[in-house]
Amino acid sequence: MVRLTNTPTLHTASPAVRERAASRPLPKATSLYGLFWIFVLASVIGLVIETLVSYPIDGVWKDRAGLVWGPFSPIYGVGAVLMTLAVGRVRTPTCPRIFGACMLVGAGFEFVAGWFFKHAFGIVAWDYSSQPFNLMGHTCLGIAICWGVLGLIWAKALLPLVLRAIALIPDNVRTLASTGLALFLAVDVAVTLVAFDCWYARLDGQQPDTRIEQYFEANFGNDFMAERFQTMSLYPEIASLQE
Repeated sequence: MVRLTNTPTLHTASPAVRERAASRPLPKATSLYGLFWIFVLASVIGLVIETLVSYPIDGVWKDRAGLVWGPFSPIYGVGAVLMTLAVGRVRTPTCPRIFGACMLVGAGFEFVAGWFFKHAFGIVAWDYSSQPFNLMGHTCLGIAICWGVLGLIWAKALLPLVLRAIALIPDNVRTLASTGLALFLAVDVAVTLVAFDCWYARLDGQQPDTRIEQYFEANFGNDFMAERFQTMSLYPEIASLQE
């Protein structure tokens, strides 16, 4: 198994930052601590990049966050974690092997996520039906190739920088910051899933009967959800897991 901890020095950083980074041991990329912070940073960075890249196409700024609170897009975080694990399992990490592993893992993850959102909540977060060599519209050959290229960039350039950034977290706040953020994200994910479920039910014509449903209608109503998740389309009639 490849140890993803040998990273280059940040030549462009200030001497103080380089000295501080060099004095701290780099976290192992495939450790629980390393994977957690990879997830967090990739969720934020991926959201920022997607927003900036999409602006010239859409012509307007759109909220592309994946959770009800915070600047997080979990699909990028999970993708980065899966690519890190995939690269870590490559015995001889040549570029073709890294490309192939990330292509398969990324496309597979995108297919599973797209299928789940569609059949659980009637959500169409992305649709590649018009693209050649697509698989039920959830992924396609072109996107799989993009995952492979992104995996190469991640393994060779971005991951070393991310590990250096993680190493800069002071020891005296590392545990507190990790625990606090993990708890926040756990609540954020849970609330988001319930909010989606209640949104689905309301659009399906179901009246909020329980206190939980009434709370989510008051605090995460249709207008809030539509504004927060501007790039998602929800169609209750195509969901099948809740029937």
